[in-house]
Amino acid sequence: MSGHVYAVAGGKGGVGKTTSAINLGAALRAAGHDTIVVDADLAMANLGSMVDVRSGPTLHDVLASEAALHEALVWLPEDGSPTRSPPDEGPHLVAVPGSRSLDAFADADPDALGGVLRSLADAADFVLCDTGAGLSHENAVPLGVADGVVVVTTPDPVAVADARKTIDFTARAGGTIVGAVVTHAGEETDVSALADELGIEILAVVPETDAAGDEPLVEIASESYAADAYERLAATLADRGDPGTGAFAESNLVSRSTEPETDDATVVERLSGVFDRSEND
Repeated sequence: MSGHVYAVAGGKGGVGKTTSAINLGAALRAAGHDTIVVDADLAMANLGSMVDVRSGPTLHDVLASEAALHEALVWLPEDGSPTRSPPDEGPHLVAVPGSRSLDAFADADPDALGGVLRSLADAADFVLCDTGAGLSHENAVPLGVADGVVVVTTPDPVAVADARKTIDFTARAGGTIVGAVVTHAGEETDVSALADELGIEILAVVPETDAAGDEPLVEIASESYAADAYERLAATLADRGDPGTGAFAESNLVSRSTEPETDDATVVERLSGVFDRSEND
């Protein structure tokens, strides 16, 4: 069984793409889905900073053939600090952080990103790809590979105009728009007008919150309206994606070895024991 890949995109920086990706991931994990969040903003990676991962192999190292994919995985437990050692019990939320180094950006091959996403989708229910702002080749890859694209924007007219460009760019990249998430919404935000301007469905409206910056909101501020919005978004995508966690639990993926691995085995082999919940059911 293959999981579903969603690209989280937006034309303007600062609209909340990374915040939406990590909160959506946490909400999907809370709903019982193994989820991987990938920082595919190759030029301005910030997922690692948001989840307090500041060292170790990154997606850039994988794309530069300097690290194996399994080495860049970071588990984000509900209780405790991020860890490179997989917890025994799931469901799991895993991050694949990027590097903020200019040299790492220069060395990374964006064309290899598609293979990384497909490999991760073979091991998890959902893969959320946090893309960069703007219209570039490295952003076109995840938009075209993903099963669906979620566009993030604020009500700001400039952000909405850039979101519209992202929607058009996605079509040119061969991607499929699922809908939009409106962040930093206020009481005066006209959601219907935004839907008309964008020409796509509004999947979630995330209001301003004092808890912003402490991530993920769905765990730290679970009673907030913002957390509720991300939980509803997770339910919507799970219904559309039909991840079929039962089929995944029954898959015949190779069990995780307790011995150090030295070969370049596929990510499915490396992750299978971690994500196979049949041991714990």
